[in-house]
Amino acid sequence: MIQKTYEDILKEFFQTEYIGEYTLANIQRACDYFGNPQDSLKSIHIAGTNGKGSVSKMIFQILKRSGKKVWVYTSPHNIDIRERFETQTWLISESDFVIYVTQIMEYDEKLSYYERCTLLAFLYFRHIGCEYAIMEVGMWGRLDATNIITPILSIITSISYDHMEFLGNTLEEIAGEKWGIIKPWIPVILYGSNPTLETMANNQMSPIFFPKERRVITNLLGEHQISNARIAYEAGVLLWMRTEIIEEALLEVNHPGRLQYLRPNILIDWAHNEGGMKKLHIYLEWQKWKWDDIVYCFNLKSGKHAHLVLNIFTEVDSWYIVNSSGFRICDAQWLSDEVEKLWKNASILTPEEVFMKANKYPYSLFVVFGSLYMMREFLEK
Repeated sequence: MIQKTYEDILKEFFQTEYIGEYTLANIQRACDYFGNPQDSLKSIHIAGTNGKGSVSKMIFQILKRSGKKVWVYTSPHNIDIRERFETQTWLISESDFVIYVTQIMEYDEKLSYYERCTLLAFLYFRHIGCEYAIMEVGMWGRLDATNIITPILSIITSISYDHMEFLGNTLEEIAGEKWGIIKPWIPVILYGSNPTLETMANNQMSPIFFPKERRVITNLLGEHQISNARIAYEAGVLLWMRTEIIEEALLEVNHPGRLQYLRPNILIDWAHNEGGMKKLHIYLEWQKWKWDDIVYCFNLKSGKHAHLVLNIFTEVDSWYIVNSSGFRICDAQWLSDEVEKLWKNASILTPEEVFMKANKYPYSLFVVFGSLYMMREFLEK
Protein backbone atom coordinates (compact mmCIF):
# COMPACT_ATOMS: atom_id res chain seq x y z
CA MET A 1 0.00 0.00 0.00
CA ILE A 2 1.28 3.48 -0.92
CA GLN A 3 1.54 5.73 2.12
CA LYS A 4 -0.42 8.92 1.53
CA THR A 5 1.17 12.25 2.33
CA TYR A 6 -0.43 15.03 4.35
CA GLU A 7 -1.09 16.92 1.11
CA ASP A 8 -2.73 13.83 -0.45
CA ILE A 9 -4.97 13.40 2.56
CA LEU A 10 -5.96 17.06 2.62
CA LYS A 11 -6.96 16.98 -1.04
CA GLU A 12 -9.10 13.89 -0.50
CA PHE A 13 -10.56 15.25 2.73
CA PHE A 14 -11.72 18.50 1.13
CA GLN A 15 -12.80 17.23 -2.28
CA THR A 16 -15.01 14.32 -1.28
CA GLU A 17 -17.96 15.24 0.88
CA TYR A 18 -21.44 13.92 1.40
CA ILE A 19 -24.13 16.59 1.54
CA GLY A 20 -27.38 15.24 2.91
CA GLU A 21 -30.05 16.04 5.44
CA TYR A 22 -29.03 17.52 8.78
CA THR A 23 -29.21 14.72 11.31
CA LEU A 24 -27.12 13.18 14.07
CA ALA A 25 -27.65 9.66 12.73
CA ASN A 26 -24.53 9.50 10.53
CA ILE A 27 -22.07 10.80 13.13
CA GLN A 28 -23.60 8.54 15.79
CA ARG A 29 -23.30 5.52 13.47
CA ALA A 30 -19.65 6.35 12.82
CA CYS A 31 -18.91 6.77 16.52
CA ASP A 32 -20.60 3.44 17.25
CA TYR A 33 -18.27 1.83 14.70
CA PHE A 34 -15.19 3.29 16.40
CA GLY A 35 -16.29 2.36 19.91
CA ASN A 36 -17.89 5.69 20.85
CA PRO A 37 -14.70 7.65 21.57
CA GLN A 38 -16.76 10.68 22.66
CA ASP A 39 -17.96 8.78 25.75
CA SER A 40 -14.41 8.61 27.13
CA LEU A 41 -14.08 12.40 27.20
CA LYS A 42 -14.84 14.81 30.02
CA SER A 43 -16.36 17.40 27.69
CA ILE A 44 -17.30 21.06 27.97
CA HIS A 45 -19.80 21.93 25.23
CA ILE A 46 -20.03 25.52 23.94
CA ALA A 47 -22.64 26.97 21.57
CA GLY A 48 -23.78 30.48 20.62
CA THR A 49 -23.78 32.93 17.72
CA ASN A 50 -20.85 35.07 18.89
CA GLY A 51 -18.15 34.54 21.46
CA LYS A 52 -18.04 30.76 21.60
CA GLY A 53 -14.59 30.60 19.99
CA SER A 54 -13.15 33.13 22.43
CA VAL A 55 -14.77 31.41 25.42
CA SER A 56 -13.40 28.06 24.22
CA LYS A 57 -9.87 29.44 24.03
CA MET A 58 -10.20 31.10 27.44
CA ILE A 59 -11.37 27.94 29.17
CA PHE A 60 -8.66 25.99 27.35
CA GLN A 61 -6.04 28.36 28.76
CA ILE A 62 -7.53 28.20 32.26
CA LEU A 63 -7.42 24.39 32.34
CA LYS A 64 -4.01 24.27 30.66
CA ARG A 65 -2.55 26.67 33.24
CA SER A 66 -4.12 24.56 35.98
CA GLY A 67 -2.04 21.61 34.81
CA LYS A 68 -4.92 19.66 33.27
CA LYS A 69 -4.57 17.52 30.14
CA VAL A 70 -6.90 19.59 27.98
CA TRP A 71 -7.57 19.77 24.24
CA VAL A 72 -9.90 22.03 22.31
CA TYR A 73 -11.90 21.45 19.12
CA THR A 74 -12.91 24.67 17.38
CA SER A 75 -14.03 25.79 13.92
CA PRO A 76 -13.34 27.09 11.44
CA HIS A 77 -9.59 27.55 10.96
CA ASN A 78 -7.47 30.45 9.67
CA ILE A 79 -4.64 28.85 7.71
CA ASP A 80 -4.23 25.17 8.54
CA ILE A 81 -7.07 22.71 9.24
CA ARG A 82 -5.00 21.34 12.13
CA GLU A 83 -5.80 24.54 14.05
CA ARG A 84 -9.16 22.94 14.82
CA PHE A 85 -7.47 20.32 17.00
CA GLU A 86 -5.32 22.18 19.51
CA THR A 87 -3.35 20.35 22.16
CA GLN A 88 -1.37 21.58 25.14
CA THR A 89 1.82 21.64 23.08
CA TRP A 90 0.30 23.10 19.87
CA LEU A 91 -1.62 21.33 17.06
CA ILE A 92 -2.24 17.76 16.00
CA SER A 93 0.82 16.63 14.03
CA GLU A 94 0.62 16.09 10.28
CA SER A 95 1.47 12.40 10.75
CA ASP A 96 -1.34 11.88 13.29
CA PHE A 97 -3.74 13.79 11.04
CA VAL A 98 -2.90 11.40 8.19
CA ILE A 99 -3.43 8.34 10.40
CA TYR A 100 -6.86 9.36 11.69
CA VAL A 101 -8.17 10.76 8.42
CA THR A 102 -7.11 7.55 6.67
CA GLN A 103 -9.15 5.52 9.17
CA ILE A 104 -12.14 7.81 8.72
CA MET A 105 -11.98 7.79 4.94
CA GLU A 106 -11.74 3.98 4.91
CA TYR A 107 -14.87 3.80 7.06
CA ASP A 108 -16.61 6.78 5.46
CA GLU A 109 -20.31 6.11 5.07
CA LYS A 110 -21.82 9.41 3.97
CA LEU A 111 -20.08 11.72 6.40
CA SER A 112 -19.90 15.45 5.73
CA TYR A 113 -16.67 17.41 5.99
CA TYR A 114 -17.66 18.78 9.39
CA GLU A 115 -18.72 15.34 10.64
CA ARG A 116 -15.31 13.98 9.63
CA CYS A 117 -13.57 16.77 11.54
CA THR A 118 -15.69 16.07 14.61
CA LEU A 119 -15.06 12.34 14.45
CA LEU A 120 -11.32 13.00 14.09
CA ALA A 121 -11.43 15.13 17.25
CA PHE A 122 -13.20 12.37 19.19
CA LEU A 123 -10.72 9.71 18.01
CA TYR A 124 -7.60 11.79 18.53
CA PHE A 125 -8.61 13.12 21.94
CA ARG A 126 -9.37 9.60 23.15
CA HIS A 127 -6.06 8.28 21.85
CA ILE A 128 -3.90 10.89 23.57
CA GLY A 129 -5.61 10.45 26.93
CA CYS A 130 -7.41 13.76 27.07
CA GLU A 131 -8.65 14.71 30.54
CA TYR A 132 -10.84 17.63 29.42
CA ALA A 133 -12.16 18.17 25.89
CA ILE A 134 -13.56 21.57 25.01
CA MET A 135 -15.98 21.10 22.12
CA GLU A 136 -17.11 24.20 20.25
CA VAL A 137 -20.33 23.85 18.25
CA GLY A 138 -20.01 24.66 14.55
CA MET A 139 -23.22 26.31 13.40
CA TRP A 140 -26.11 24.49 15.02
CA GLY A 141 -26.66 23.27 18.52
CA ARG A 142 -29.41 20.70 18.43
CA LEU A 143 -28.24 19.11 15.14
CA ASP A 144 -24.53 19.87 15.39
CA ALA A 145 -22.25 16.85 14.98
CA THR A 146 -20.71 17.54 18.40
CA ASN A 147 -24.10 17.13 20.05
CA ILE A 148 -23.80 13.40 20.60
CA ILE A 149 -21.64 14.05 23.66
CA THR A 150 -22.81 14.14 27.25
CA PRO A 151 -20.78 17.00 28.68
CA ILE A 152 -19.96 17.86 32.27
CA LEU A 153 -20.81 21.49 31.51
CA SER A 154 -22.76 23.27 28.76
CA ILE A 155 -22.28 26.92 27.82
CA ILE A 156 -24.37 29.12 25.54
CA THR A 157 -22.82 32.47 24.66
CA SER A 158 -24.56 35.47 23.09
CA ILE A 159 -27.21 34.85 20.45
CA SER A 160 -27.85 37.09 17.44
CA TYR A 161 -28.92 36.80 13.82
CA ASP A 162 -26.83 34.48 11.63
CA HIS A 163 -27.46 31.40 9.45
CA MET A 164 -31.17 32.20 9.48
CA GLU A 165 -31.77 29.88 6.52
CA PHE A 166 -30.96 27.01 8.88
CA LEU A 167 -31.65 28.28 12.40
CA GLY A 168 -34.77 30.45 12.05
CA ASN A 169 -35.76 34.06 11.47
CA THR A 170 -36.22 35.19 15.08
CA LEU A 171 -33.93 35.18 18.09
CA GLU A 172 -36.38 32.83 19.80
CA GLU A 173 -36.11 30.34 16.94
CA ILE A 174 -32.31 30.60 16.92
CA ALA A 175 -32.22 30.11 20.70
CA GLY A 176 -34.50 27.11 20.18
CA GLU A 177 -31.76 25.50 18.07
CA LYS A 178 -28.94 26.42 20.45
CA TRP A 179 -30.71 25.01 23.51
CA GLY A 180 -30.27 21.53 22.04
CA ILE A 181 -26.87 21.21 23.73
CA ILE A 182 -28.51 21.42 27.16
CA LYS A 183 -28.60 17.91 28.62
CA PRO A 184 -30.67 16.59 31.56
CA TRP A 185 -29.16 17.44 34.93
CA ILE A 186 -26.00 18.92 33.36
CA PRO A 187 -25.23 22.48 34.56
CA VAL A 188 -25.40 25.21 31.93
CA ILE A 189 -23.90 28.70 31.86
CA LEU A 190 -25.98 31.27 29.97
CA TYR A 191 -24.59 34.55 28.63
CA GLY A 192 -27.56 36.43 30.06
CA SER A 193 -31.24 36.13 30.78
CA ASN A 194 -33.05 34.33 27.95
CA PRO A 195 -36.60 33.04 28.60
CA THR A 196 -36.38 30.41 25.83
CA LEU A 197 -33.12 28.94 27.08
CA GLU A 198 -34.11 29.17 30.74
CA THR A 199 -37.38 27.34 30.08
CA MET A 200 -35.57 24.59 28.20
CA ALA A 201 -32.96 24.24 30.94
CA ASN A 202 -35.63 24.05 33.63
CA ASN A 203 -37.46 21.39 31.62
CA GLN A 204 -34.22 19.38 31.56
CA MET A 205 -33.67 19.95 35.29
CA SER A 206 -30.34 21.54 34.38
CA PRO A 207 -28.88 23.96 36.95
CA ILE A 208 -28.52 27.44 35.39
CA PHE A 209 -25.59 29.75 36.09
CA PHE A 210 -25.06 33.31 34.91
CA PRO A 211 -21.63 35.02 34.80
CA LYS A 212 -21.13 37.26 37.80
CA GLU A 213 -20.41 40.97 37.27
CA ARG A 214 -16.88 40.52 38.55
CA ARG A 215 -13.88 42.54 37.47
CA VAL A 216 -11.91 40.62 34.86
CA ILE A 217 -8.97 41.48 32.62
CA THR A 218 -8.10 39.68 29.40
CA ASN A 219 -5.47 40.31 26.76
CA LEU A 220 -8.08 40.03 23.96
CA LEU A 221 -9.25 43.40 22.66
CA GLY A 222 -12.83 44.68 22.71
CA GLU A 223 -15.35 45.34 25.47
CA HIS A 224 -17.31 42.24 24.40
CA GLN A 225 -14.35 40.10 25.46
CA ILE A 226 -15.00 41.16 29.04
CA SER A 227 -18.39 39.41 28.83
CA ASN A 228 -16.73 36.35 27.29
CA ALA A 229 -14.07 36.38 30.01
CA ARG A 230 -16.77 36.42 32.70
CA ILE A 231 -18.33 33.32 31.13
CA ALA A 232 -14.95 31.58 31.11
CA TYR A 233 -14.28 32.70 34.70
CA GLU A 234 -17.63 31.21 35.78
CA ALA A 235 -16.74 27.96 34.02
CA GLY A 236 -13.38 27.90 35.79
CA VAL A 237 -15.09 28.33 39.16
CA LEU A 238 -17.59 25.55 38.41
CA LEU A 239 -14.71 23.29 37.39
CA TRP A 240 -12.99 24.01 40.73
CA MET A 241 -10.03 25.91 39.30
CA ARG A 242 -8.20 28.35 41.58
CA THR A 243 -9.16 32.00 41.08
CA GLU A 244 -5.57 33.21 40.76
CA ILE A 245 -4.98 30.64 38.00
CA ILE A 246 -8.14 31.78 36.20
CA GLU A 247 -7.04 35.42 36.35
CA GLU A 248 -3.53 34.64 35.11
CA ALA A 249 -4.86 32.46 32.27
CA LEU A 250 -7.19 35.16 30.96
CA LEU A 251 -4.11 37.32 30.35
CA GLU A 252 -2.50 34.62 28.19
CA VAL A 253 -5.26 33.73 25.70
CA ASN A 254 -4.24 33.44 22.05
CA HIS A 255 -7.02 33.78 19.47
CA PRO A 256 -5.78 34.89 16.03
CA GLY A 257 -8.17 36.83 13.85
CA ARG A 258 -10.15 38.46 16.65
CA LEU A 259 -9.37 42.18 16.77
CA GLN A 260 -5.79 41.37 15.85
CA TYR A 261 -3.29 44.01 14.76
CA LEU A 262 -1.10 42.57 12.03
CA ARG A 263 0.76 45.87 11.85
CA PRO A 264 0.34 49.04 13.90
CA ASN A 265 -2.29 50.32 11.42
CA ILE A 266 -3.79 47.07 10.04
CA LEU A 267 -6.55 45.47 12.13
CA ILE A 268 -8.33 42.27 11.17
CA ASP A 269 -11.47 40.83 12.74
CA TRP A 270 -13.66 37.83 12.02
CA ALA A 271 -16.86 39.89 12.40
CA HIS A 272 -19.20 38.29 9.88
CA ASN A 273 -22.69 38.61 11.33
CA GLU A 274 -24.82 41.35 12.83
CA GLY A 275 -23.75 40.76 16.42
CA GLY A 276 -20.05 40.58 15.60
CA MET A 277 -20.14 43.69 13.43
CA LYS A 278 -21.93 45.71 16.09
CA LYS A 279 -19.18 44.81 18.55
CA LEU A 280 -16.51 45.75 16.00
CA HIS A 281 -18.30 49.06 15.39
CA ILE A 282 -18.29 49.85 19.12
CA TYR A 283 -14.56 49.09 19.34
CA LEU A 284 -13.77 51.34 16.36
CA GLU A 285 -15.79 54.21 17.80
CA TRP A 286 -13.35 54.21 20.72
CA GLN A 287 -10.34 54.14 18.40
CA LYS A 288 -11.24 57.06 16.11
CA TRP A 289 -9.40 59.70 18.11
CA LYS A 290 -6.09 57.89 17.55
CA TRP A 291 -6.17 58.08 13.75
CA ASP A 292 -6.47 60.58 10.92
CA ASP A 293 -9.19 58.32 9.51
CA ILE A 294 -10.36 54.71 9.44
CA VAL A 295 -10.31 52.81 6.13
CA TYR A 296 -12.96 50.08 5.95
CA CYS A 297 -12.16 46.98 3.87
CA PHE A 298 -14.50 43.99 3.75
CA ASN A 299 -15.88 41.04 1.88
CA LEU A 300 -18.61 38.58 2.82
CA LYS A 301 -19.40 34.92 2.60
CA SER A 302 -21.29 34.04 -0.58
CA GLY A 303 -25.01 34.57 -0.15
CA LYS A 304 -24.71 37.57 2.14
CA HIS A 305 -25.41 41.12 0.97
CA ALA A 306 -23.82 44.51 1.51
CA HIS A 307 -26.70 45.85 3.60
CA LEU A 308 -25.49 43.59 6.45
CA VAL A 309 -22.48 45.89 6.78
CA LEU A 310 -23.93 49.21 5.67
CA ASN A 311 -26.88 48.99 8.07
CA ILE A 312 -24.40 48.97 10.98
CA PHE A 313 -21.64 51.27 9.71
CA THR A 314 -24.13 53.90 8.60
CA GLU A 315 -21.69 56.80 8.96
CA VAL A 316 -19.19 55.37 6.44
CA ASP A 317 -19.55 56.67 2.87
CA SER A 318 -16.53 55.13 1.18
CA TRP A 319 -15.60 51.45 1.21
CA TYR A 320 -12.97 49.10 -0.13
CA ILE A 321 -14.04 45.62 -1.21
CA VAL A 322 -11.33 43.00 -0.70
CA ASN A 323 -10.75 40.97 -3.83
CA SER A 324 -10.16 37.67 -2.06
CA SER A 325 -9.57 34.19 -3.42
CA GLY A 326 -10.84 32.71 -0.17
CA PHE A 327 -13.32 29.85 -0.01
CA ARG A 328 -16.99 30.85 -0.40
CA ILE A 329 -16.24 34.56 -0.81
CA CYS A 330 -18.48 36.99 -2.74
CA ASP A 331 -17.23 38.14 -6.12
CA ALA A 332 -15.58 41.52 -5.44
CA GLN A 333 -17.10 43.30 -8.44
CA TRP A 334 -20.58 42.03 -7.61
CA LEU A 335 -20.23 43.18 -3.99
CA SER A 336 -18.87 46.56 -5.11
CA ASP A 337 -21.91 47.01 -7.33
CA GLU A 338 -24.14 46.08 -4.38
CA VAL A 339 -22.53 48.77 -2.22
CA GLU A 340 -22.92 51.42 -4.89
CA LYS A 341 -26.60 50.52 -5.34
CA LEU A 342 -26.94 51.51 -1.69
CA TRP A 343 -25.53 54.97 -2.52
CA LYS A 344 -22.05 54.39 -1.15
CA ASN A 345 -18.68 54.58 -2.89
CA ALA A 346 -16.83 51.29 -3.35
CA SER A 347 -13.42 50.45 -4.80
CA ILE A 348 -11.70 47.08 -5.01
CA LEU A 349 -8.36 46.18 -3.42
CA THR A 350 -6.40 42.95 -3.25
CA PRO A 351 -4.89 42.00 0.12
CA GLU A 352 -1.48 43.06 -1.22
CA GLU A 353 -2.87 46.49 -2.10
CA VAL A 354 -4.32 46.86 1.40
CA PHE A 355 -0.82 46.39 2.84
CA MET A 356 0.65 48.81 0.30
CA LYS A 357 -1.88 51.51 1.17
CA ALA A 358 -1.31 50.94 4.87
CA ASN A 359 2.41 51.52 4.31
CA LYS A 360 1.66 54.68 2.37
CA TYR A 361 -0.74 56.09 4.98
CA PRO A 362 0.68 55.16 8.40
CA TYR A 363 -1.70 57.48 10.27
CA SER A 364 -4.81 55.76 8.89
CA LEU A 365 -6.21 52.60 10.45
CA PHE A 366 -7.06 49.91 7.87
CA VAL A 367 -9.76 47.56 9.17
CA VAL A 368 -10.37 44.24 7.38
CA PHE A 369 -13.46 42.23 8.30
CA GLY A 370 -16.59 40.51 7.00
CA SER A 371 -15.54 36.90 6.47
CA LEU A 372 -13.15 34.54 8.19
CA TYR A 373 -12.58 32.83 4.83
CA MET A 374 -10.33 35.63 3.58
CA MET A 375 -8.23 36.00 6.73
CA ARG A 376 -5.64 33.49 5.59
CA GLU A 377 -4.48 35.89 2.89
CA PHE A 378 -3.75 38.51 5.55
CA LEU A 379 -2.36 36.25 8.27
CA GLU A 380 0.19 34.76 5.88
CA LYS A 381 1.62 38.16 4.91
